[in-house]
Amino acid sequence: MVPGSIFFDRDFHFNDGESGEKLFVALGNQNGIHLVAKTTSKQHGRGTTYGCQADRFFNFFLPKGCCYLKESTWVCLNEFYLFNSAELLQKRFGGTLNAVCTLDDVIFQQLVDCAKCSEDISEEQLNLIS
Repeated sequence: MVPGSIFFDRDFHFNDGESGEKLFVALGNQNGIHLVAKTTSKQHGRGTTYGCQADRFFNFFLPKGCCYLKESTWVCLNEFYLFNSAELLQKRFGGTLNAVCTLDDVIFQQLVDCAKCSEDISEEQLNLIS
C-alpha cells in the first residue's frame, strides 16, 4: 500500500468494535505494518479551511476539488489504525478493499506533517511515517 493512497473498505473495523464502509488514507508502513487514518465527509464542527485543523478532533481538511475525492473530506487524525500486509492483501483479493486515488506529493506531505502534530499518535505509529 503506497503512502498517500486512499482506499474504500467495505468492511472497515473501527476501534470501538463496530464495522462498516469507510474511506481511509495510507500514511506509512514499515516491516509489513501499515498506518492508516479514516476519513469523513461529515463536518460535525470541524473547520473548513484547507489543511491542518487543530479542532476538538484533530483533522486535515481536503475541500472538494483539491484532489480526486468527490466530496469535501476530513482525514481524522485523532484516531489511527494499524493493518498488516497479509490482512490488506486478503481484503484486496477478496474485493472488500479498493483503491480510490492517490494524493499528490505536496498534499500528502502536508497531511503527514499535520499527523505528526496530533496528540493521539503514538511513538510506534509516528515511526511508521517518519
